[in-house]
Amino acid sequence: MKRIILAMMFTLSWAFTWADSSLTSTHFAESYNEHPMVQQALKLSNESDTDIPVSVLNFLADKKSPIDVRLAVINAIGWNFDGKTSGQQLCEYLTKRYKAKTADKLVKKLDAGTLAVYAYALAMSDYFNVTDAQELAHKAVKKDKSKSLSVAFISALIDAQVYLDGDWGKVYKVVNDVLHDGSLHLDMRQAAIDNVMEYIGEYKNY
Repeated sequence: MKRIILAMMFTLSWAFTWADSSLTSTHFAESYNEHPMVQQALKLSNESDTDIPVSVLNFLADKKSPIDVRLAVINAIGWNFDGKTSGQQLCEYLTKRYKAKTADKLVKKLDAGTLAVYAYALAMSDYFNVTDAQELAHKAVKKDKSKSLSVAFISALIDAQVYLDGDWGKVYKVVNDVLHDGSLHLDMRQAAIDNVMEYIGEYKNY
């Protein structure tokens, strides 16, 4: 009987850890509520079996679109998205747009910002398994010659998701280190950063 109770406690604890996570509990899109694309994405998050409009996909794929707003759109769509996930839909759109025959060729063709957006969409689509998303996010950081804080920040959030499954001491550190990297230029709203750190800060004591 004790074994059953312990097993149930472990299961509930594991489920809570993933439900309450760096990806699902950081709602920084609210800092961009006035943007039409974010507003459209917020509507999508409340619908089921909905295709992401081409206008939104085009915005996400356009390297001229501000990187922080694009990330906010993915954040607004959220993780509880029925039907085809945002990661799947964005992958299909990018593959057609860039006429990439393989996943590797697509990654090579994408600029750092778009690659980071794609990685974040994949992570939000399946936050139980972010291995591929983490790899893509790291490639985006390496590819980013502009030294964007947004690109590094979203990569750190995905890393934090991985650390939540075993090393809580690194959850705060990996994100905080990015914020204190003087080589990065600030291209994300402070309100959005504060929103994320309100959650991440809970892991500082670890």
